[in-house]
Amino acid sequence: MGTGRTQHRRRAKARLLALSVAALCAAPPATAADWKFEPRASLGLTWLDNVDLAPSGLEESETILELKPGFSVVGASPRVDARLDYDAQGLWFADNDDLDDIYHQALGRGTFELLERQLFLDGFLRFDQQNIDPARSLVNSNLFNTGNRADTFVYSVSPYHVGRWGEWGESLLRLQHQGVRYSNFDENVFNLEDSETNSASASLGSPRERRGFSWRLSGSTATTEYDAAPDFAYDRAALDIGVPVGLRTRLTATAGQESDVVTDRTAGGLDESFWFVGVEWQPSERETLEARVGDRFYGSAYELRWTRRGSRGELGVEYTEEPTTASGVLGEDGGFQPDFGPGGTPQLDTRVFLRKRFSARASYELVRSTIAARVFGEERDYQDQSGDTERNYGVGLDYDWQLAARMRAGLRTEWERRDFADPAGEDDFWELTASLSREITRTLSGVLSASHFRRDSAGAEDYDVNRVSLSVQARF
Repeated sequence: MGTGRTQHRRRAKARLLALSVAALCAAPPATAADWKFEPRASLGLTWLDNVDLAPSGLEESETILELKPGFSVVGASPRVDARLDYDAQGLWFADNDDLDDIYHQALGRGTFELLERQLFLDGFLRFDQQNIDPARSLVNSNLFNTGNRADTFVYSVSPYHVGRWGEWGESLLRLQHQGVRYSNFDENVFNLEDSETNSASASLGSPRERRGFSWRLSGSTATTEYDAAPDFAYDRAALDIGVPVGLRTRLTATAGQESDVVTDRTAGGLDESFWFVGVEWQPSERETLEARVGDRFYGSAYELRWTRRGSRGELGVEYTEEPTTASGVLGEDGGFQPDFGPGGTPQLDTRVFLRKRFSARASYELVRSTIAARVFGEERDYQDQSGDTERNYGVGLDYDWQLAARMRAGLRTEWERRDFADPAGEDDFWELTASLSREITRTLSGVLSASHFRRDSAGAEDYDVNRVSLSVQARF
């Protein structure tokens, strides 16, 4: 992949970013929205003792100056709900000026009502830096020299129509186009392939608010195309039935056909039958539980969703299983997965894998502090001749304490284990961060933070990092 192609990709990426921003900020009903623009900037100084993530005895310390201007744009009205955040991160290294660079991060999402209660448009974009290969050195910032990160641009545009047919039914028709673009990586080491996914889905069934007997017919088709790798196609059709067995309990059953991606990842089609049986329980407006068990093309299948909100805290538990790709994970607008700093996304390749993911979050508010905990586990069974399986799981804990009217203290710790296919073996990651923030004025604040990050690896070299940062942040 030559320089000319890289420059073309960067120009194309800039055009796509501009178009995505325009879609979020200039949709037809946007003129009626109340738009708010808020610029910001931060200036910081960071010292770290291992800029290259080298093994013990080979560490090199570094001092880094960081300038980060940015802005947020928020649009709100009965027909517009949109937000765009952008930051430009400039880094200057005291002893390694060849690492000086400017990075860009953007996150935007919006929903626009084009025709009242009928036609809508969803837009999403994210531009940031991602780890490429989880078996290599991993970090969650641009302050280190790893050679294992790439600029990643994800965008999607999705128009959809909602039909309401009285008391007997409602319909949903949705189209979606999603793209993933990579740049600013070592093309002699990695071969990252851009992708485009086009999908369509439709459903017709009883209104979702109905408490009695319910039914729904649904179908979807999606194809992901790469630069050179084979396409990934997945189709699905299903009938869902719900039967109430009490005021707040419903038994559910699902039967349908889906693609068998084990046999052929490119064919799509409705090759294999699947079924689920389950229960939905809603004891109150603040608590919902859905659990299902069934059989799919790969064997036994399970799904679980449980949410509970209290006056001082909330709890969420979820377990899902689905065939997907790295592009599909990056395209989830729920955010960066698996939500932990050290690990990050799966390997940025084109393989199809069966993703089995469990996640749980809980938070509780005390008088002057908040405690939040999270747990996750994920297994990726690659659907190719390699038969590779990767597992990663971890826990995290956050504690936020209001020391005084304008001062807060924070403590964050995370642990994660990644179990790679042989011969890479297991990696353990552990991070501890303490921070102290002070609101100097209504628009100016300062933050002091210190962290320790450690990796113990069976297939790569171990490393430790200590970091101290001091920054001043301003909003205008």
